[in-house]
Amino acid sequence: MTIVHLDSLGGVNYHRLIVPMRRLQEQGLEVHWVQLLTDLKDINLDLVDNLVVSRKVSVNNHKEFSRMLKRHNVKLILDLDDYWVLNPENPSKALYEAYYGPDIKKTIKIADVIWTPSRYLGKIMQAENPKAVIEFVNNAVDETEDQWGNPRKNPSSSLRFGYMGASSHLYDVMEIKYDYSKIYTVGVENMGYDHIFNYNKILPASDVWTYGKLYRDIDVSFVPLVPNKFNWCKSDLKIAEAAWTRTAVIASNTRPYNGIIRHGETGMLCRTPQEWADAIESMDKKRAKKLANNLFDDLCDHEDYNLDKVNLKRIKYLV
Repeated sequence: MTIVHLDSLGGVNYHRLIVPMRRLQEQGLEVHWVQLLTDLKDINLDLVDNLVVSRKVSVNNHKEFSRMLKRHNVKLILDLDDYWVLNPENPSKALYEAYYGPDIKKTIKIADVIWTPSRYLGKIMQAENPKAVIEFVNNAVDETEDQWGNPRKNPSSSLRFGYMGASSHLYDVMEIKYDYSKIYTVGVENMGYDHIFNYNKILPASDVWTYGKLYRDIDVSFVPLVPNKFNWCKSDLKIAEAAWTRTAVIASNTRPYNGIIRHGETGMLCRTPQEWADAIESMDKKRAKKLANNLFDDLCDHEDYNLDKVNLKRIKYLV
């Protein structure tokens, strides 16, 4: 039996735990879900093979927690999708330094297996725990869900440019430096970028089960990222989301995006404000559609983007 510790219902757990583990459960894997680690005391751990956790375990004594698992021959599998040292401008930096960061590092040190969607982050974690098995396990969307399986766009005569990033990406957004009054822009409410993008349309915020539908009002997705160590540890999830919603992408020419986008064929890659401007102004409805379709064709059956193929990397540690 595999126990999955689901401590919250956010985007990370949705993509990294809920979607893939639910698919494996449907295919016959015995999975038991817990919200609190204290729930383990009510479970016969001698019947458990694996404990899968996202990002960290928060316990008083990580070494004792590890010894407890080993006494019952339970393998600890850590799924980590982000670097634990945040950039100075990130509003959560102090919180991570005081609480989350230390727990993440201690969890890395006691993990038997670590799944990550970033090979770069994997190398950093390997240095923290040379004994752990590091497996590159990318993000993949569930094409059976309506939000990803129905790529139909809402009709519009305008070419719609949108940004789907969270509110902590101000410095990334500022990389573009474009006069957005020249184009039609779409954003999501409460993300805090209204004053930059000068949105023509603002979409209501959505939960993890439906937010993919927001792409139906976007023809071209901006995916900016400042090249630094924290960002190099990120996944290319926004590229997968764009592919399955048939949305063209203009992205920063840095890892992880330049490892999957073929410039001018499946998307546009930019390093300078002038390159961003050229890419934006080269777009029309026909080109956006072609780039989006090419991107989907590249990824739909790819071993790192097709959910069932990605899950083959997980299942070998779970049976």
